[in-house]
Amino acid sequence: MTTLEALQAANPQYQILTVDDPSFRQFGVCYPQYDLTTIKQAMASIPVKDQNVYVTSNPQLEAIPMMQAIGRDVFAGMAIEAGECTGHTSDFSAIEYHQGSEVNITLTDVVMVLGKRADLEPNKQFDPYQDAKLFYIPAGQVVEFYSDTLHYSPIQVTAAGFKVIVMLLAGSNEPFTQPLVTDNHRIVKQNKFQLVHASRTDKIEQGIQVGVTGELIKIKSISI
Repeated sequence: MTTLEALQAANPQYQILTVDDPSFRQFGVCYPQYDLTTIKQAMASIPVKDQNVYVTSNPQLEAIPMMQAIGRDVFAGMAIEAGECTGHTSDFSAIEYHQGSEVNITLTDVVMVLGKRADLEPNKQFDPYQDAKLFYIPAGQVVEFYSDTLHYSPIQVTAAGFKVIVMLLAGSNEPFTQPLVTDNHRIVKQNKFQLVHASRTDKIEQGIQVGVTGELIKIKSISI
């Protein structure tokens, strides 16, 4: 039994697709041509901790020539940032998007829940059961998610957790150095637009708006 088959067997209530499925084309594209050896070596020393950790910019990762090559190819010379996103997540409790694509380099197998920004307009709540698709993405993939693709934290496939590199335009996801005067209630950080499920009281207390509705998607991890 393959990892995907085991994952589907453990979660029969969901349709979990692969990035080879034609429906993935509306959300992003995979780049198989890159040699990730030096990137994997750099990430080997970064642990998966009990809590989720996201580092917007890790200079050691950004200095790797292959990382710079990926950034040039995807972002056409714009300044980029790259950092690790690691931890343990089994559910999908928020959505976010950015102006500009996001690149994920998967160091572990993950599940991504993806939607389209058009399903939020005008001022519509997002129901993942109705509006999203689930994709299994194996380790070793370079994936570009388009700027209008709604996403959130990777979901772990095994109890060991997940490890992913996130690449964005430089400055994305950073706190504002001074308060931003805006009428857009989705803006939570620089180039970060986010809405959450009502269960995320931690984020609601921070002032982030509720915009994800319905039952939470929860993925049961598997043993390999």
